[in-house]
Amino acid sequence: MKNYRNKEVILVDTNTGKEVKIGDTITTFRGNKEIAKFFQPPHKSSACGKVNNYYASVYNCKYKEI
Repeated sequence: MKNYRNKEVILVDTNTGKEVKIGDTITTFRGNKEIAKFFQPPHKSSACGKVNNYYASVYNCKYKEI
């Protein structure tokens, strides 16, 4: 995946520091467990990107340039 700067990014769980991939189980800040189905990296510097059509922060995740 590439972000707005055309740099490769990965999605990382902020609690564990591990990469999150499609098909992984992720947990919302409310404790609901879901399967990661859709990723959308940030489209501008002030954006956090999306996971399953919600902000990545809902799942305690962030996009990290590699």
